[in-house]
Amino acid sequence: MIKRILALVLVGALVSILIVNVINDQKERQAEQARQQQYSVAPAENSRAQEAPPSNGGILEEGQLAPDFQTTTLDGEEVSLSDYRGKKIILNFWATWCPPCIAEMPHMQNYYEEEAKDQNVEILAVNLTSMDHGIDKVKQFTEDFELTFPVLMDESGSIGDQFQVFTIPTTYMLDEEGVIIRKLLGPMDQEMMSSMMNE
Repeated sequence: MIKRILALVLVGALVSILIVNVINDQKERQAEQARQQQYSVAPAENSRAQEAPPSNGGILEEGQLAPDFQTTTLDGEEVSLSDYRGKKIILNFWATWCPPCIAEMPHMQNYYEEEAKDQNVEILAVNLTSMDHGIDKVKQFTEDFELTFPVLMDESGSIGDQFQVFTIPTTYMLDEEGVIIRKLLGPMDQEMMSSMMNE
């Protein structure tokens, strides 16, 4: 009996997630008809991030200056990417409903607490707010995971567009001058962040 109830609850939860994702997708299409891009979720939460394959024509690549942007943090502070020049940046694009994003958050927080300062690194976690469940959900998520690094809000989807985010999580690693040194698709762990930002 308990197994049957648990199975029904699980099916109900999966259906709810599917419905919410469909509704969010419809809202996105209506709000920005010009946007043709859709986000996908990286394959598995226990897989590690992979470097993005080389690209051609019009795609952000290693060695290019990352596009600057202005936005607000979850706390309401106005910031721009260029405000962080002089530090290496882990620029991570994520959403609260993305299982691989959820899996990497504790690793990001541990890295931030234990190693980021020594490596002169700032983590900027850009929430794809236009695809997420609202600011209150993002606040609850950051409280639940006790995140202390800056969480930036992409309410219009324009930052994700600038950085050509099609899969989440997507992470750009930038040097002190704002130049892209790596693009990763999928979840990271603390060891990856430490070794890549120490090169």
